[in-house]
Amino acid sequence: MFTRLLVVAVMTLSTLGTTTLVATPVANASNASFANQVERSIAKYTNAQRRSHGKRAVVRSSCVDRYAEGWVAHLRKTGRMAHRNWRTIVRGCHKSYASENIARYSAGASADRLARTIVRMWMNSAGHRRNLLSPRARTMGVGVAKSGGRWFVVQNFAS
Repeated sequence: MFTRLLVVAVMTLSTLGTTTLVATPVANASNASFANQVERSIAKYTNAQRRSHGKRAVVRSSCVDRYAEGWVAHLRKTGRMAHRNWRTIVRGCHKSYASENIARYSAGASADRLARTIVRMWMNSAGHRRNLLSPRARTMGVGVAKSGGRWFVVQNFAS
């Protein structure tokens, strides 16, 4: 049975930047494979939502992806749900806009179901929905990491 997804506050990001954390988000091959599947599915369901609301699809960006993966590794390590300083992505990826959605999910689920559930939860939260459907977003990065029985997810948008 699924337990609930805890979605944490959203913050919209815009100019400048500071530091970054870049680390491997998952420790073993099976977790890494599962995390990669979740990341791909989150991108797929995000773009499905964007298209269904008349927005253009976002493309994965290796730079934005590194920031999402680095931050999810930090969340996994600390066990805390918190947003980073938004200027980090803007400066590090040479962008003028960025936003971030984060989530934590405690339960077993298939990669596809986990991704669908998280995107659905973000769509049911005004701030997360605003980030996910922002017309300013052109690129996206997703990071997924497991700690104990919990999956942490970071989704960053930028342009």
